[in-house]
Amino acid sequence: MPLTRNKLHPFDDDTAKKSPSEAGAYELLYKDTVVYIGSSNTSIRQRICSHRKRKTFMKVTHFRYRRVEWEDDAIVLEANLCKAFKKVNGDKPRLQIRTPINRSIFDW
Repeated sequence: MPLTRNKLHPFDDDTAKKSPSEAGAYELLYKDTVVYIGSSNTSIRQRICSHRKRKTFMKVTHFRYRRVEWEDDAIVLEANLCKAFKKVNGDKPRLQIRTPINRSIFDW
């Protein structure tokens, strides 16, 4: 179920705008480490572009995605990716863990 076989795309504006406007799940990576797993039941492109605008994701270097045929499958795929990640790493991806406001999330 992991997206490891899918092609890595640079996390830049041009590539984000070329991602599919279909439902699916995606992973954001810092170098070779998954730091966020998400899904969109409408447009992967819209979600990736919105992440590009947020400072929280400024260190993300790459992303990969998988399209799905049905909108509900995107949520199921995201849940399965999160479960697989937690099973291997013992916790959620770094940027999915809520941090206190006074703690910097950029200390990695």
